[in-house]
Amino acid sequence: MKFKIRLDTYTDIKRLVEIATGFPSEKITVTDGNGLRANAKSYLGVMSATEYNELWLETENEHYHDFRDFMQIED
Repeated sequence: MKFKIRLDTYTDIKRLVEIATGFPSEKITVTDGNGLRANAKSYLGVMSATEYNELWLETENEHYHDFRDFMQIED
């Protein structure tokens, strides 16, 4: 599953990492959509990913309800 996200504050980053670490056996990444990736379970990784032009969250399974607060709705 892949969806566009927005992280505006350090609190957003912290919450995203906390949610992602709640799925220990699943690979969850933050990506720019063009190949750059960071581990969504890593504070440093997610903080560095905020420099990407766009942020996408990729998960192995459906986690819409878990990450819905970060989703960016496209017009």
